[in-house]
Amino acid sequence: MILSGTVMASLVAMPVELMLQTGIGGVSSLLFGGMLAVLGLVTWFTPNQHVITGSLAGFLGLGALILSNLGGLVAGTLLALAGGGLAFAWRPVARQPRRRGGRRRGRRSGRRRPDEQVRRDPPVHRSEV
Repeated sequence: MILSGTVMASLVAMPVELMLQTGIGGVSSLLFGGMLAVLGLVTWFTPNQHVITGSLAGFLGLGALILSNLGGLVAGTLLALAGGGLAFAWRPVARQPRRRGGRRRGRRSGRRRPDEQVRRDPPVHRSEV
């Protein structure tokens, strides 16, 4: 999606005055390219939103085909559709849960300090349980 946004936006890289004279094609190419790049970054950094960003990228790619110079000479639209489809179908892998009770704060190693005493509980016999 980021690549499709850069393809669309780079094809209309011209001064703003000239872009406004070209009409809706130049302005919409820049807007669609920027939105696709932002959707790609959102998908990258918040993978839990992959369904929304993937479907929006597909719709933007189809809209760009009509409004912005054939969607970046068709290459931008094809990249947007491929990226949106991949993002929509992607299943983010869940991270492994953190271990509880790892290293304690303030202690650098498992060794006791010399002044620290070991606390031992009295043994429990089976008859007492």
